[in-house]
Amino acid sequence: MVPGIKNTMQPPCYNSVNRLSAIIVSFPAIGFSGSRHPQSLVSYSASKFLPSLKSYSGNVGVGCAKGVDHLVRIQFPNAKVFTVQPPVNRKAFALRSTRLVSWVSSSSGILVAFPSVACPRGVTPSKLFHGMGSGTWGSVALAVGIGVTAMVFIHTSLGSVFPASQALSCHFKPIGFNYSGYWWLSV
Repeated sequence: MVPGIKNTMQPPCYNSVNRLSAIIVSFPAIGFSGSRHPQSLVSYSASKFLPSLKSYSGNVGVGCAKGVDHLVRIQFPNAKVFTVQPPVNRKAFALRSTRLVSWVSSSSGILVAFPSVACPRGVTPSKLFHGMGSGTWGSVALAVGIGVTAMVFIHTSLGSVFPASQALSCHFKPIGFNYSGYWWLSV
């Protein structure tokens, strides 16, 4: 931590992939959320990190989108896939994310998130989904709001400060740097 600046991490705050993976696989279930864009920098980083979880034998949940969701479904072909139910609109996507986070909660699991953008203004921890257009950040805020442990990967393209309001960022501590990004764990 840098004196006077909250929630920042400066390299070399390196944590081995094995240590980061060990935190995740210590939970009986893992839910994943992340960028829908297959060519994003965060999707590339996720593709490099996910194989470190290959021996995980617990339950995995993920959405039905492209990008990070697709990479998770490849790594975990037996994952529980949460789909968007008709009619397909913004509410349907929010309901899918809510079902995923609720499943993680009922499974005593961890939500692992790979956002590709900074958190939209107005997204704060809540017991109701409110992502302001970002399913990943809405899922993170919901997880924190209902007491689910969350681990968030922030690519260096977004900086070294947790890119969310103080109301959300105060729930996270930096735990490592790997795959061109910072890892944050909810506290």
